[in-house]
Formats: sequence, C-alpha cells, structure tokens
Amino acid sequence: MAWEEEPLPADPMLKRFAAEFRRVESPSQMIHGDLLGNVLFAEGMPATIIDWAPYWRPAGLGTAIAVVDAVCWPGTPIESIPVLGQGIAEWEQLLVRALAFRIATHHLLGVWNSALAERLAPVVDAIVALARSEH
Repeated sequence: MAWEEEPLPADPMLKRFAAEFRRVESPSQMIHGDLLGNVLFAEGMPATIIDWAPYWRPAGLGTAIAVVDAVCWPGTPIESIPVLGQGIAEWEQLLVRALAFRIATHHLLGVWNSALAERLAPVVDAIVALARSEH
C-alpha cells in the first residue's frame, strides 16, 4: 500500500502521506520490514535476527522503518530522524513510505484508533515537514 500497489485505507493521516509520495529511484534489495523488535542480544554471542519479514524494496527502507518504529514506540526523539538517515539516498521519501506502511499495517490488523492517531500525530507532522523540505 505504501508503494501504491494496493489502495491505502481511508484515513486522514494516510491521505497526507499519499500527497507526499514521490518516485523513488534507489535500487531494491531484500530488506527486513520489522527489524526493531526482532533482534536478540546475548552476552558473548552475535546478535540474531528473528521473525524475518522480507520485502523487496529500496535498501534504505529497512532503516527508515526501524527509525519510524523507534520514534513511535520506544521514544527516540523526533529530532533524531534526519540524523539517523544521513547518507541514505531519498531518506525523506523512504520515511514517508515507512510510516505509511506502519499506519496501514495497524489498520489491517484492526488496532488503529484515535489514541494511536493522537500519539503518532507529531511524528506524522515531522515526516511530512521533512518530505516537503526535500522538494
């Protein structure tokens, strides 16, 4: 849905994101679409990725999804969004797609509600502002 292959659910936030969708030129590769909570750490052992959610998308999208999730859930400061994407091509557009993906997923799971919309509103505003600053 965030790549316009299927229609987005009817939602004012998603409508705002759809208005910001621009063509992405970065080459695609296999990415993990839900990395943030799916890495296990144990002392003396390498990190292990679990619950593989594969998607064929631009390489930077995996990072954008992890950043969006970190800002929305564990409380990573919104101000860190531009810094965390330094050096990633088309970062602003990938953020728009990442948060559209996450909100659409919540709609499909039936867990999207007004409290969640209110909680994510500042993140939506910040990402839309970044997207508008790129063009």
